[in-house]
Amino acid sequence: MKNFLKSNTFYGIMSVVIAILLWAYVAYEVNPSYEMWVEEVPVKCVNVSDLFTEGSLDINGNNKALLTGDTTVAIKIKGKRNAVSAVNKNNISCILDMISVTQAGSYSLKPNVEIDNSGVDVVSFRPGSIKFNVENIRQKDIQIELKETGTLPQGFTIAGVQNKNTKVKITGVDSVIENVISARVVLDYSSLQTTDIEKSLKIEFLDAAGNAVAADKFSKSVEYSKVTFKLFTEREVTVILAPKYLDEVKKNYAGIPVKLSVAGDKNVNDNGGIKMQVKLKGTATALEKYTDTEMTVYTEPIDVRNIYGELLFENVSAAPLSNDVEYVSVPIVDIKASLEGDE
Repeated sequence: MKNFLKSNTFYGIMSVVIAILLWAYVAYEVNPSYEMWVEEVPVKCVNVSDLFTEGSLDINGNNKALLTGDTTVAIKIKGKRNAVSAVNKNNISCILDMISVTQAGSYSLKPNVEIDNSGVDVVSFRPGSIKFNVENIRQKDIQIELKETGTLPQGFTIAGVQNKNTKVKITGVDSVIENVISARVVLDYSSLQTTDIEKSLKIEFLDAAGNAVAADKFSKSVEYSKVTFKLFTEREVTVILAPKYLDEVKKNYAGIPVKLSVAGDKNVNDNGGIKMQVKLKGTATALEKYTDTEMTVYTEPIDVRNIYGELLFENVSAAPLSNDVEYVSVPIVDIKASLEGDE
């Protein structure tokens, strides 16, 4: 131990310790003044006009978030080191008095800064003043145009395209709203499925040059517009075409039953129907029931109440189909009428 106390190592360690003590003494006792920046101190607005809450005025530009408390400043403080080091943004109050802001225009206001900790003073802050623009809020109705693009699935055609929302109301500050000239939705045919009947499309907003305007800068009465349509395709199917009685009356005025059947010897069921190949046009969903089975379809209705003997109705057309299905070429048949028991 004696050797260690007399060694250079011991004197070296003691020198370091003494230097630290001297630095601490000078820093905290001899020279107590210290400066520090406190970052991201939130700005609180007071005396805000009701015109902002009513939606007549709004702040636009870099300090758009001023009224929501999301605007911050940096505060430079000064005081004794131990007092300054205890300060953070929660100990500082930065108040911006908005009592003079009652109409559209450019403003530059200096905030009032207060610190809870004693012995600490405000030296400066940045920015030195809060600059912002106030603009009038306005609304505008814009027609929604429908743009169609792309290629349909092979073998399909489209019809009845309709945009359900024809107008959109936008609300925002003057400088933004006046820049919005048109609105549109884009129906891309290449993205359609064969079973689709509608699409909900996001509305795009454009300026005078046709460039997109950021939609987050204003509010909209609707975000999407529904576009409805029908996708048709053609398909050859087998059906049984049968005669149709008017009002389902199957007797003449004398009460005698009258039988109707397609003329010829090819009847395939008790309804007097005939099997045939026809080409149908319709939506994929509606055509499914015709492709899955041999369905019975009917002719235009025939009135049998004045029939008292055998009679031939020539070129009777098939009645229109329902559920988004139609004939590509309407089949025509001859219908024979006979009294029951005459055949």
